[in-house]
Amino acid sequence: MSETTSYPGSVASDASAAPLLGALVVLYQPTRQHLAHLIKLRGHGVPLLVVDNSPAESAAIIEALEAQDIEYLWNANRGGIAGAYNRGLTRLFERGCCAVALFDQDSQVSADYFRVMLESCAALGPRAFAIGPRIYDENLGRFLPQIYSNGFWIRTVMCEARTSLQPCSFLLSSGCVISYRAYQCLGAFAEALFIDHVDTEYSLRALLRGVQFYVEPRLTLSHRIGEKRQHRLGPIRLTSMNHPAFRRYYMARNGMHLCIQYIPSLPIAFVPNLVTLLQVFQILLFESGKLAKLFGIGCGMVDGLFGRLGPLEAVRPRLAARLARG
Repeated sequence: MSETTSYPGSVASDASAAPLLGALVVLYQPTRQHLAHLIKLRGHGVPLLVVDNSPAESAAIIEALEAQDIEYLWNANRGGIAGAYNRGLTRLFERGCCAVALFDQDSQVSADYFRVMLESCAALGPRAFAIGPRIYDENLGRFLPQIYSNGFWIRTVMCEARTSLQPCSFLLSSGCVISYRAYQCLGAFAEALFIDHVDTEYSLRALLRGVQFYVEPRLTLSHRIGEKRQHRLGPIRLTSMNHPAFRRYYMARNGMHLCIQYIPSLPIAFVPNLVTLLQVFQILLFESGKLAKLFGIGCGMVDGLFGRLGPLEAVRPRLAARLARG
């Protein structure tokens, strides 16, 4: 694979040259399997930066990664997943990358992922964009729908393999490539959200600021969202997510906050609250730990309404302690 480096904000002199693509992986208390995956990822030949959100820095992990020429940055979960993205993107863009692929420690990419993404970045040139693969939900055994929206209505984007880039409006952060121009235009990820709906907020921000997102139909990323389980209620088939109670808090809080923040301009910002309502029914019907999860949702909606954001331990230390005890 040949690459021509094009520095951030500039256009390569050769119009056919692909911009340099870097990769950012966020870790949290990784296992040996995760480290082995990082070494395999490094084999694709792109600059790789690891941002570790684990509570403590690990000398063993640093030594293992440095032996493979993998750069390591300890973030200590500052700003949650959004903080890890921001620290990593800033570092890679400063080093000359014109686009960066985001991954979590469980992401598995195909052998042609970086080749295809480089081609797509080159085709889009110096404009602001983000590109994501099709997401295959391993829990449900099917592809997640791709959504296009103008802020008022939504429609499903039909994606067939081997077709060209398709405009869309929402991307999962895992497997997504963000251009330097897009990061310049959109700014940093919202660290106050900490976790959950971080990529939803970024997608809504892109809608407001006219930054186009795309799905790359030639690529697939397998992903697990929660511990999804299928249930039958008579003729109706329903899904339960089975997220722990503290995640329910963040989902409800951040969904409510996005609604308050964006609904005057983008009515579809109400959708995360519909998801919260659906999760209440899932918990009541199918999930264990109902009281803790419902209490977490209630507290989250109140905090989201009044803009009390940040890590749960700082916003509601008693609730954090209670949920930690199960």
